[in-house]
Amino acid sequence: MATREETFIFSSVIRGHHVYKETWTPYISENLTANIEEDNPHDRHAIALTRSAGDIVGHMPQKIPPLCWFFIRNGGSIKSVVTGKRRKGIGLEVPCDYVCCGSQRMIKKLKRLLSQVDTQS
Repeated sequence: MATREETFIFSSVIRGHHVYKETWTPYISENLTANIEEDNPHDRHAIALTRSAGDIVGHMPQKIPPLCWFFIRNGGSIKSVVTGKRRKGIGLEVPCDYVCCGSQRMIKKLKRLLSQVDTQS
């Protein structure tokens, strides 16, 4: 029997725009892909957000990647949809919705874990 896929959406931000602002101008409804950044020397669970060409334009906020890293490693996928203009926060941030797709079991676990953290920081 095939595992049923589910979708879960949560609002947050894309961090690090101050680093990528010379090469990326975000626009509303832009779709980005969340990828595990294997070689990040600062965070072993770093999740980079990339455009279709594969270039990195930002990262998930610091408290979210360990949860999403596990989700992606276990067959889930995450897209980011830009929902607003860049703003000052912890550095320059871009508001977004993260769209998570995976098995019913993995989505349930991700929802439970994310309910315990501040998805904005």
